[in-house]
Amino acid sequence: MSLETCTILAFCISLLIQVGYPLSIALYFRRRTAAPWQAFLYGTLIFAVFQLFTWLPLRVYLDTLMTARLRDSSDVFLWMLALALSTALVEEAGRLVGFRFLFSRGGLRLNWRNGVMYGLGHGTLETVLLIAGLTFVHLLAYLTLHRGDWALLVQSLGADGNTALGDALYAILDTTWDQPLIVALERVLALPHQVAWSLMVMSSLIARQKRWFFFAMLYHASIALIVPGLVRLVGFGLAEAANVLFALISLWIIIKLRSLLPQAPPVAQLRGKQIAE
Repeated sequence: MSLETCTILAFCISLLIQVGYPLSIALYFRRRTAAPWQAFLYGTLIFAVFQLFTWLPLRVYLDTLMTARLRDSSDVFLWMLALALSTALVEEAGRLVGFRFLFSRGGLRLNWRNGVMYGLGHGTLETVLLIAGLTFVHLLAYLTLHRGDWALLVQSLGADGNTALGDALYAILDTTWDQPLIVALERVLALPHQVAWSLMVMSSLIARQKRWFFFAMLYHASIALIVPGLVRLVGFGLAEAANVLFALISLWIIIKLRSLLPQAPPVAQLRGKQIAE
């Protein structure tokens, strides 16, 4: 099997994981707890409004604009810190808006089961639509560059006189088989974060303590800063090890908050009510 074939196969596996994993988790959780799809849809809506169509495009623009102006490592660190804090603030504020307004108007209670489903909706849309979408575009570009006339493509795109664009095309052309699988691993590890942050924000409303919101924001910002920072400093190996550790911490938060947050009625009672209706 050629290296190109291995890379294409890795892309396909990565896409299957990115699409199938979050949806499978949501279906499994729904089956075990009878959690309402309404909470899941609220999570997708909040991500679309506060991230996909607003903050993320602005962040990409600002990051592109500022990267060329950063002169030393301290400037890069400060910019990464600013992006991490602002991303965490916008995303957690969006979750808070969803809990406070959508849940109340939709008749959903603030409990552990609904909070988990809400976080799964947020994380699923992020992975399936955004990350898997970018991975699919990367795959198409990889296939085009490998099977087309390289010189003609470079000329038609105007990359022969554009160093940045030329470097980007070469990076796509040189994609290795492990890169798509790393993306899939990162998405597997990211889902517990989304659920943990959602439950922490919900806790701030239930307990009427703002500190839970700030805990969620700081925890989010820490992950957004530390993992990419380790990639720059020491490479993917230690960065992904840190990401695994953070995922375990998030799972611990989810389990711990299950005993602290209000619980939904028993599954048998909920299903009996659904049948009666």
